[in-house]
Amino acid sequence: MRSKTFFRSKYIATVISIFSLVAFGFYSNEARKEVYFICGNYGTGDSLEHVVKQLNTVNLSEYKVENVEQGKRITHSSKLNFHLVGCNIQFTPEEKVVSVSYG
Repeated sequence: MRSKTFFRSKYIATVISIFSLVAFGFYSNEARKEVYFICGNYGTGDSLEHVVKQLNTVNLSEYKVENVEQGKRITHSSKLNFHLVGCNIQFTPEEKVVSVSYG
């Protein structure tokens, strides 16, 4: 009897682990797509206000605004991808997009 209980709990643990990995993979992929799709919306000359307005709609990723010598920079990435997938958006001092790069 004890052997059956052990195998049943081992089976349940395996099923839960597999389900968790599949769910993590799904959300990780969705976060990756969110970063690429959102950053793909910007082009040279877009305003900082426009970019931040769109970035405020994200669900699975995050962004930070930094002041740099050339103006501002926004770094957009996701914890679900361990910040390995992301994009950098560079702005002029007049707060207009200069470049968008993925990395």
